[in-house]
Amino acid sequence: MAYFTWQDKFDTGIEDVDHDHRILADLISQLHDAFASGKGDTAVGPVLAILAEYTDYHFKREEALMNRYGYPEAEAHRAEHDSLKAKVFDILRRFEAGEGSAIGNELLAFLHFWLYFHILDVDMAFRDFFVEKGVAKKRA
Repeated sequence: MAYFTWQDKFDTGIEDVDHDHRILADLISQLHDAFASGKGDTAVGPVLAILAEYTDYHFKREEALMNRYGYPEAEAHRAEHDSLKAKVFDILRRFEAGEGSAIGNELLAFLHFWLYFHILDVDMAFRDFFVEKGVAKKRA
């Protein structure tokens, strides 16, 4: 069973954003599996690096969308991204500095909370704006 189980309530109605979120959820589950495998840093390192890179890619994609349509809360949303990205890259730096699997529980708890909170609170805040712009699908 996946560590982060996708649920319909996470759908923003913005196809590219939802696709990215599903990939991030899958990467978090892969990271959990890598820690649980007992294979240590050799299993965790590559997944963590991909997760950090994809997080950066996703945030840039969201920010470009907000800029293109003039989302009025774009600056606050970008600040949230910057904070989350700094934490993810700090954890990656700590991992690469040798803390390795010792940060596993902290990392997984943070990532699970972050994705859950970020989607349901921060990203859902822009859903109605993008529905009005015709970018997001309205929920049934």
